[in-house]
Amino acid sequence: MQRRDAIKLAALAALATTCASAYEEKLIVNKKKMEIQDPTKMTELELKHSPEIKVGAVDAQGFALVEVNIGQKGVIHPSIDNHWIYEIELLADGKKVASVSLEPTASRGYLATRINTKTTKMLSATSRCNLHGDYTASITL
Repeated sequence: MQRRDAIKLAALAALATTCASAYEEKLIVNKKKMEIQDPTKMTELELKHSPEIKVGAVDAQGFALVEVNIGQKGVIHPSIDNHWIYEIELLADGKKVASVSLEPTASRGYLATRINTKTTKMLSATSRCNLHGDYTASITL
């Protein structure tokens, strides 16, 4: 990719993040932190809202692709006009390292980034559902 194309792409990405959301803020009706009642017997609702964190192979510099999907054990969260994951946040050892804002129907609960595994001990991801609140999952590296 040529330098000029890279600069154009970066400018478009910055512009896209400053545009107004396609959804109305009033559709986000629950911002409460939710707790999994029994991690050994998660309900379908809990499975649907819990982030699944996967860490790929580590490269020579110690970085690995980290993917966060919302939903576990084949139970995937919907993305429809009135029910969707509007944000995912990823923390490495308690520090925010990535986040994504999502629009209903146009995107589904997914985030991917590369993380330095040499310096990270724990990853935590939080999914924010407009109806059912915030669910967090963590893994130790």
